[in-house]
Amino acid sequence: MLLSLLLSAPFLAAPAQQEDLPYAEIATDHAVLFAFYDKKSAQVLELEKGMPVQVVTEYTPWTKVRVPGGLNVWVHKDYVTWEGGVGSITSSRVRIRPRPSTDASSTPLGHFQKDDQVLLMGQEGDWFKVRAPETVSAWLLTSQLQMPQRDASAWKRIWAEHRSERVVEPVVLEEATDDVVETVVLKEGGGEVVEASSEVVESVTTPGTATPMNATPKDKARTLFRSVDVAKAPEAQRLLAVEQLEVLAAAVTSDNRSWDRRRLDNLEMVFGHVIWHSTDLRTINEARRSLTRIDGLRRFYFSALAANVRRALAAKQTERASTLDKALAAEKKPMVYAGEGTSVEIGWVEYRPSVNANMPYRLVRGGRELPMHSFDGHQDLKEFVNREIVVRGIWRNDKSLAAGRVLAITELRVLPPRE
Repeated sequence: MLLSLLLSAPFLAAPAQQEDLPYAEIATDHAVLFAFYDKKSAQVLELEKGMPVQVVTEYTPWTKVRVPGGLNVWVHKDYVTWEGGVGSITSSRVRIRPRPSTDASSTPLGHFQKDDQVLLMGQEGDWFKVRAPETVSAWLLTSQLQMPQRDASAWKRIWAEHRSERVVEPVVLEEATDDVVETVVLKEGGGEVVEASSEVVESVTTPGTATPMNATPKDKARTLFRSVDVAKAPEAQRLLAVEQLEVLAAAVTSDNRSWDRRRLDNLEMVFGHVIWHSTDLRTINEARRSLTRIDGLRRFYFSALAANVRRALAAKQTERASTLDKALAAEKKPMVYAGEGTSVEIGWVEYRPSVNANMPYRLVRGGRELPMHSFDGHQDLKEFVNREIVVRGIWRNDKSLAAGRVLAITELRVLPPRE
């Protein structure tokens, strides 16, 4: 048993906040921490080879570990108070969630205790994303650990180095007020309008090339994913996309001016192609969860735009309300809404003959709907109504549709029931 071997080895006694736990080291590339000792549970963090960990307990073939710098987790807003970017847990045994949800996919990692300190990383609805203390632990496969012999000073130095690499700058929580509203809306013909208080400032950024306002130089230099790369290595590309989605979600939920339409659509492409090219059910379900996360992020942003429309109407600013309403409608459409090209899409099939009798089927997901049609009659879409599918097709221009184009289906698969 790994734990018994570790306990008999001459490992460094951890710092006071770490208790007297033995050390180990990640032995494989891209070892994944899970919320529970089950690969179907939520993924918490990916660890690089060589990172030190502290062993909390073992349940063969799993080991529960702590990592330098702590984990990013979620806590409900009712159980934390904030002073700037530092939060204090207000109750005992507050569940530590790997996702902003209480459903079965968000098995708690453990519990916060009253007065535990956390750092604010972002917000999604009623949930705060926080950097937890190092005492919070998660599970990985024991086979991904090794036990190099090191003296106490070496372990202490390595742990401190990795902790410093994971230092984060907390987000400062600002209370919303009625007279300060910040959001980004797309202008007709290009560009963005950034609204702050009563001022309107035009930026030089064009839709589709926006970079999050608080992005680091590394973020700005990061290129978009390519569908050909996803087809070659779907799981590896998925893990990279999950990381980018976490960064974008944290930025947008803390400041919606960080909205990056092109980046989000590109991440959606990745998860769609992962589903299309994968046969592993776990990978497919993880990609679907990421798409659900994208849908939630879009709804969050849509609600911000809709709130500005309501405020404009209440202030009897009819022209401004109309402009904002058009921007909201534009956001609900796919970014590239003219021209042709191939695409992979995921959603539920709905039959809407009242919209267009000749092309009555729509693929619906996340508040957006896409017209689709089987021009060669190979797919009888009536069989798939109210079912979730992944479809590959070619966009065709069609002026008879309000959307301006339709997805001509070439291939279709029904997705398995969600877990």
